[in-house]
Amino acid sequence: MSISHSLEDRIRFKGFKIMGNDLIIRTQAGKTLTRNKSCYPYLKDVPASKLSRFEILGDGEGVHWPLIDEDLSAAYLIYPEKFRVKAAKQAILSRP
Repeated sequence: MSISHSLEDRIRFKGFKIMGNDLIIRTQAGKTLTRNKSCYPYLKDVPASKLSRFEILGDGEGVHWPLIDEDLSAAYLIYPEKFRVKAAKQAILSRP
């Protein structure tokens, strides 16, 4: 089992909202995180007007943006750096 799948299976959030270019995430432990949309390659160029319409997936396992047809897991929203490191390693390993 990879780190990302393990995180995605366990991580949920209690609250989520958008304020301008920031995503505000309240973790299950009650900690509030503020992440700029630029942390997420899929969201960085999307106008705030399109990001403001979203749906919470399941019991806080992720977010769906119907206007851009994008889903992001709670684990990725809370720990984007862990997924970037994994993607970079995979890219290096897949080079010919």
